[in-house]
Amino acid sequence: MKPVLIFLIGSAGSGKSTIGKRLATEHHFCYLDKDVLCNTFTGKLLETQGYSPHDRDGNSYYRDIVMDLEYETLLNVANDNLQLGRSVILDAPFVGYFHKSDYIDGLVSKYGWEQVIPVVLRVDVNMDVLEQRLRNRGLERDRWKLEHWDAFVQGIKANVCTWENIQLISVDNSSEDFDLEQLSSQLPLAVTSLGS
Repeated sequence: MKPVLIFLIGSAGSGKSTIGKRLATEHHFCYLDKDVLCNTFTGKLLETQGYSPHDRDGNSYYRDIVMDLEYETLLNVANDNLQLGRSVILDAPFVGYFHKSDYIDGLVSKYGWEQVIPVVLRVDVNMDVLEQRLRNRGLERDRWKLEHWDAFVQGIKANVCTWENIQLISVDNSSEDFDLEQLSSQLPLAVTSLGS
């Protein structure tokens, strides 16, 4: 059976991690969270350049130098698992790559993923709910978002994933009662058969 690669996208606070972990548990996927893989190293790297370890939004050094390294690391770890036949969930925003319509084709070519089923799972959320979630979790890395709320929301609305040759599934996670079974029924047969 072909391994599945789920690109779990959505804004900070949308509930990507919660949904991703539940899906990984249900379907026995490898779950890779970019924040867990990269935040410690990225924070130290930013500090060496005189930035706060949480300074990503609006930081040109992060955007131009560090971000690609984070995603390359994430994708390399995913590739190792996919080559072993293990399906993977990637929990990362990927916003900086949405404008590249051939992004998935490039990854398939680079990593030899002809036998991998790529899926985008976009987690949407009501903006009022999102703001409250960010305030409630109280993370330093969300401060810029909350202090520049209108710009942050406009950025979310402006960043549309243009990737081609990939199945896109959207889910609304504004409610506290997320239906994992309904989501699983929308995923490719290769995914749903793994959990049975």
